[in-house]
Amino acid sequence: MLLGRAAGLTEEKLAHLGDDPLPEGLYEADEAAIVRYAQRSTRMATIDDRTYGDLAEHFTPEQIIEICFTVGLSNMINRFHATFLTEVDPETQEALAPSCPLAYPEVPAP
Repeated sequence: MLLGRAAGLTEEKLAHLGDDPLPEGLYEADEAAIVRYAQRSTRMATIDDRTYGDLAEHFTPEQIIEICFTVGLSNMINRFHATFLTEVDPETQEALAPSCPLAYPEVPAP
């Protein structure tokens, strides 16, 4: 969510990142293309011609590569944290709290 905020997404847009289909009119066309790509990539679904074509309408091949790497890196980091149940520092937790509807997992006692 911090990355989305840094990119200028509003709280309303952040709240609907997981919606499928995306709400009509909420995202600009280029934003929606990135979100749909990120959803498919995160679910490890095939990036079909339509998904790639939507990106290609708005971005150069170099920008699409950058989008791909950003989404992939974010997924890797999130999977690492989910696997090891890493603790989130108070500042990050406070920054995420308004837009993250999921509770943080409890770390099992040793």
